[in-house]
Amino acid sequence: MASRKVLTRAESQAQTREDLLDAAERLFFAQGCHATSITTIATEAGRTIGALYSNFDNKEALCLEVIQRALSRELGKLTPALMAAPEGDQERLAVLANWWARSSTNTELLTLGAEYLTTIFRHGEQRETAAPTLERVIASGRVLLEEFIPADIPQSGARVDGAVRAIAATGAGLSIGSASGIITAEESAQLLSDTITLWIQRLRDSVAPSEHSAP
Repeated sequence: MASRKVLTRAESQAQTREDLLDAAERLFFAQGCHATSITTIATEAGRTIGALYSNFDNKEALCLEVIQRALSRELGKLTPALMAAPEGDQERLAVLANWWARSSTNTELLTLGAEYLTTIFRHGEQRETAAPTLERVIASGRVLLEEFIPADIPQSGARVDGAVRAIAATGAGLSIGSASGIITAEESAQLLSDTITLWIQRLRDSVAPSEHSAP
């Protein structure tokens, strides 16, 4: 029988962290962050409460990392699909819409994200902690938007920043709408596509105003 590999200290710490994240994700997705206690997470992971606090400052920090990890998995499904798509805007928008529709059925993640956003709105220190993550989400949105910006439009500047933030805010609202059942995943995808198309057209208009103002 092969001997079991002895983990280094760093490997053991990484494994503990992953075990805690896996356990927290299962519990948060099943019953939400607020209803899940630190003790329950540690027990589910087979770890001590001390081990949890040595890896995460508090339950909210753990929740944020669970959301980050899940979002990364979802984005990881989109990138290769966009790379394989034809060059046309409509074809790539269709790929994005299909991905968004599938992601919008992940109600556990959407509900957890909405719960976390509600929590940080009420606690200023949590907003500061979450700010870098939210900026990374915005940055990811910028990368996606750049796929659709024509070459003659500057890739940076206030107009592009405004477009990215508007699309990200729309996406956040659509996610909550899907999670709550106000709209379907397909409707959410169509609205996101329409929003992207609208902002791309606004960016085009901003660099060629004379062409659109002529009688």
